[in-house]
Amino acid sequence: MSGEDLARACADLGYAVPRNVIANMESGRRAQLPLVEVMVLAKALHVAPICLIYPVGVVDRVQALPDEEPTDTFTALQWFTGESYDYDGPSPQLRERRAAPQRTWSMDAEGNIVWKDAPADGL
Repeated sequence: MSGEDLARACADLGYAVPRNVIANMESGRRAQLPLVEVMVLAKALHVAPICLIYPVGVVDRVQALPDEEPTDTFTALQWFTGESYDYDGPSPQLRERRAAPQRTWSMDAEGNIVWKDAPADGL
């Protein structure tokens, strides 16, 4: 997708990201992006927002946080989503949440969401 196409797709979603802003992102002149722009860009590109933050399968290593040594991209993604506890262990809130029964969902043959209780992780 060209930068112009991406700018047009963002505008079509109701949040304009001008072509010059996209060019500045591509060149690294604009290193910080507001979360809303990450979400709009992801929707316009038909990818999950996390793929723009931690591009698993595109690059091997990323900085999970500024001023940190690069780490495996998938490990960084797992930390960001709370699936990994590499950074000082889970917070008390996450520990409490994971100790509670979890609900999972699946789709039945008709496309309806079916919820079921799953056992707690028991951290």
